[in-house]
Amino acid sequence: MKEILGMHLHLPSPLRLALPYPSLIYAVLIACTLPSLAVAAAVEEATDMAPSSEARSKQLAVSYTLQPEKLRKTSRPIQKSKLFRLLATGSAQARIVNIDGEVVRSSAPRASIQTLEISPDERWFLVKVGNAGYSIVSARSLMDMAKPPMHPEGPEDANNISWRIFDNNHLIGQADLPSLDTEGLTAAEVESLPPRDTLIYLYTISSNTMTPIQVADTLSRPFHIAGVTDGQVELLHYVTSEIFGARIVPLPAQ
Repeated sequence: MKEILGMHLHLPSPLRLALPYPSLIYAVLIACTLPSLAVAAAVEEATDMAPSSEARSKQLAVSYTLQPEKLRKTSRPIQKSKLFRLLATGSAQARIVNIDGEVVRSSAPRASIQTLEISPDERWFLVKVGNAGYSIVSARSLMDMAKPPMHPEGPEDANNISWRIFDNNHLIGQADLPSLDTEGLTAAEVESLPPRDTLIYLYTISSNTMTPIQVADTLSRPFHIAGVTDGQVELLHYVTSEIFGARIVPLPAQ
């Protein structure tokens, strides 16, 4: 019977040799299967947020505008996540620890961790590391999922983009255009000047795309993004220090 099985099933040589020992067959099968399962799990995590090709094409075609919205007098209290904390912010000892106090990410030489934001669903967090820019990190694997662009699409003199979390699948970022009225001013005076304009971008994590957002003419510029609460963008005017609200609105397809 063993000869028949070995002849007609065309089993791989390790399994043919293991036929008299059933427990050894199970061991071989498990050894062959586990690496595949591990690879599948890694692929599943990496592609968990990825849309279909049709959905991605539609997303790439969407345009947005930032429209004024009445600032809410009372905002929902921000619930700080307890999963991760940033200690010694901005120093060479800056590090991110988990709920058990274990270090999950440390600063590199001359690249200290500056900021930490955790997504509303606590599935990922946004880290700014010195001049190296931003990383989106999986809260489960602690591996980098994506790196949003540092440089804006626009005038060459625009500064780097500052990103913050907008929702579970988006970041909102701004880049400023420096003032041109610098004649006769010292370096310190130039640095204190408000920018001449503000550029706004939306970064979609699942498709790894950055989209410029048109700023409505009715919004007073230049401004700084002060916060995001339940989809409302809170803006701070650079000159008057007035705080006002805005909302990102998709533009109708052309």
